[in-house]
Amino acid sequence: MRRTIGDAGSLYATRRRRIFQRYLTIGILISTVIASLIIYLYWGEAAIDFFSDPIQVRSMVSRHPVSSRLIFFFANFMQVVIAIIPGEPFELAAGYAFGVVEGTLICMAAIYSASILIFLLVKRYGRPVIELFFEAEKIDQVRLFQRPGQLNILMYILLFLPGTPKDILTYLAGLTPMRLSTWLIVISARLLSVVTSTVSGGLLGSQNYIYAIMVFAITAVVALIGILMYNRLNKRAKQEELRGKR
Repeated sequence: MRRTIGDAGSLYATRRRRIFQRYLTIGILISTVIASLIIYLYWGEAAIDFFSDPIQVRSMVSRHPVSSRLIFFFANFMQVVIAIIPGEPFELAAGYAFGVVEGTLICMAAIYSASILIFLLVKRYGRPVIELFFEAEKIDQVRLFQRPGQLNILMYILLFLPGTPKDILTYLAGLTPMRLSTWLIVISARLLSVVTSTVSGGLLGSQNYIYAIMVFAITAVVALIGILMYNRLNKRAKQEELRGKR
């Protein structure tokens, strides 16, 4: 009877997490659509003309130097915490609005702050924190951290390469034996991905479209390599795990 009750409780908890994930995703999508419609209805072509002109965008940023940076920092921070939101658009926008150097600094500050918070929360509360944003099946598919001796360098490489699933890796770091001091070093590996995005945004802001396309193309190739490398390492780790159980 205890086992039956426990199984029912586990299924109920899983169902609640999935409902939360579904409603969170739907809420974000609806909010984005509503915000876009409001901007279009009230400002329409004026808004499109404004955001397509980097001089006007940067002029607005210069008129509101503190609030614009705080808003962008908070938005980027929430993007990392709410893992279902892609980060590249925020990084492109940072390069577009603030330039490559400052845009990169703002993005990295937000990434560091959010990643530290996630790490500490997962260390404290464990896997239930991760399951708020990722399904159990997706978490179990990551088999890369079975060798503690290779953990730090492997995590660094995966966060360094564009294209790897950095969101779930950031959450899973808290489940490993890694210490916070080591995690602070590992987070710096995300600099390459951020820089490639902010450079692209900066080039778009300066209307260097050809160079922007070239950076996009190079980043796409590197991202493909990162995806293939991640899948290969994960598959190898899974095979080694299966051999160890025989």
